[in-house]
This record gives sequence, C-alpha cells and structure tokens, in this order.
Amino acid sequence: MRRFVTLPNLITTGNLAAGFLALALVAHSRLLPAVGLVVLAAALDSLDGRVAREKLEENEFGTTLDSLSDLVSFGAVPALALYVSASGGIPALLIALLYLVCGAWRLARFSTLRDAGVFLGLPIPPAGVAAMLAVLAAPPPVALGVTGVLAVLMVSSLPFPKLDSVLRPK
Repeated sequence: MRRFVTLPNLITTGNLAAGFLALALVAHSRLLPAVGLVVLAAALDSLDGRVAREKLEENEFGTTLDSLSDLVSFGAVPALALYVSASGGIPALLIALLYLVCGAWRLARFSTLRDAGVFLGLPIPPAGVAAMLAVLAAPPPVALGVTGVLAVLMVSSLPFPKLDSVLRPK
C-alpha cells in the first residue's frame, strides 16, 4: 500500500475528491460551485502527470487512478449537471448518457494510444470544463447541443494539440 501513496497519486486523489464534491453539489442544483470544483479538478489533473514525470513515478496504478478520477470529474459530473439543469426528461437523459459513454470510451482509447504531439479526439478534461460552462451559461437546449458535440469530438479521430506543444512550440 505504501508504494501507492506518492505525491502524484495524492494529487490525482484530489482530482477525484473535487469530482465527488462537485457531484454532491450538482445533486443539490448548486452548479456554480460545482463548476469551480471541476476547474480545480482540471488543474490537479494537469499537475499530477507533470509531477509523476518529474519524480519518475509514472506507473500503471497512477495511470489507472488518473483515468478513473477523470471519468468522475469530467464525465459523470458534467453528465449529471446537464441532466439536472435541463430538469430531466428523455432528451437530457440520452445526451447525458451519450456524453458519459463517450468520455469513458475516450479514456479507454487514450490508455491504448500514445502520440507525442497530439491527442486523437478531444481529451475529457477540456470537454468536461466546456460542458460545465455550457450548462452554467447557456439555456438547456443549447447546453444539450454543445454537450452532444463535445461527446462526438471525444471519440473522433480529430487531432487536438497537447497543451505543452501549444505553450512551448519547437
């Protein structure tokens, strides 16, 4: 057990905790603080991998924990937020489910593909943040449409640049 308690894994656990707390807030229709927690989860998700690489602590446990945490924070939270904000209904339920499934598929595919310069398909953290912002700022029909598009982009084969390559072009 002790070998799993590393700084990168603690940061990833912070991502998971932020996601769970956001789920609890969404369940009580408190969308604004839930968005803040999803943004915090995204910051932690960005940090954990960098710390793991710097400390040479990348391992299968951390990679799996990261994907599970991402599914909660950037998959389940936006899906439930969409459903709650649209006051339920079959269309909202179906698009929320589509978003969650596409997010899970995106994470599963990411674990099997590695490309140095780009991601294939929209990564789930920016999709999750964008979906939460759409839920918060747009009328439900628009948020449903935006979230449906984000779902399709996650499982697409479109190349999306990695943040490092955008911030530090060669």
